[in-house]
Amino acid sequence: MKVGLVGIGRMGRVLAGLLAGQVDLVIFDRNIEKMEKAAEELSVSTVSSLGEMAELGIVILALPDSEVVSSIKVFNTIGKNVTVINIATNVSQDMLNSIADSHVKCICAKFIGHAGEIALGHSPVIIVNQFPVEIVGQTVEIFQLAGQVIVGKADLVYTINTIAAQKAIEAGVTIEEILKKKGISDPGIIKSAVGQVAAGVMKSYANGTLGPFAREIVQSVKNKSETQSL
Repeated sequence: MKVGLVGIGRMGRVLAGLLAGQVDLVIFDRNIEKMEKAAEELSVSTVSSLGEMAELGIVILALPDSEVVSSIKVFNTIGKNVTVINIATNVSQDMLNSIADSHVKCICAKFIGHAGEIALGHSPVIIVNQFPVEIVGQTVEIFQLAGQVIVGKADLVYTINTIAAQKAIEAGVTIEEILKKKGISDPGIIKSAVGQVAAGVMKSYANGTLGPFAREIVQSVKNKSETQSL
């Protein structure tokens, strides 16, 4: 299957690495140097325009919000039948539907995952939107090569990722502030406390592999939360 990928930024580069060798991947990025470097590393083909991308029939957009919109508008003018798969979290399915012409079929496939973690080999959950029905199967076929696919309301990913990111940042800031109040201000110590201890505990909690001491803390936190809700 020939698949185009536009955008070799952080998530685009990770996705390209997951798909290369499993589909006939063709990439495009306005940064020629970055595109050619990725193509050489992954042994994939390149094109020089969105027009050439449209010829492939299936195009994934791994772009910032505004560039997703402008790219679809370009596809509108080309007149070729093309399936466009958007992975930008902030671009909704309704927005795609409102700007795409009838020959440009759009669908969202959004990652519940962090590009850095995915690059390390951690498999993300990807929600493929449940509509348009006629291109769901094809989208699932592609993205199941990159992670665990769930068909549903892809726009929920915005809420999920926002909550997760906000709470993680709040936890990191809180740890830093408490350590500093206790006279512990060495940047290396704070970095390890947040990036290794806290991040590692959160991963163990998510994976259900916490040790006895950490499980006691979890129970204490849950008991406190239940008491406060009464």
